[in-house]
Amino acid sequence: MPVTRLEICTEHLSVDQREALLDAVWESLRISPGMVTADGNVELALSQCGAGIKAEDTPLVRVDGQDYRNVTPQTLVSLLRRWTR
Repeated sequence: MPVTRLEICTEHLSVDQREALLDAVWESLRISPGMVTADGNVELALSQCGAGIKAEDTPLVRVDGQDYRNVTPQTLVSLLRRWTR
């Protein structure tokens, strides 16, 4: 089974937004940036996702190349549940 790459894009992201998203991932998957879940299914990265990212689209999370815009910690938890089933 291939590893799902979860990227939190850091463009236009405040420290508070970044930490809230990272906390949501930690609570759901128990991983930090650079780590892979114990089952080897999800990898987490912080990354610069590209010059085309607009401030109004953030927070932006990318999963295996698919973008999710305006992601809140609660939305991220819901998405994580869907990806890790």
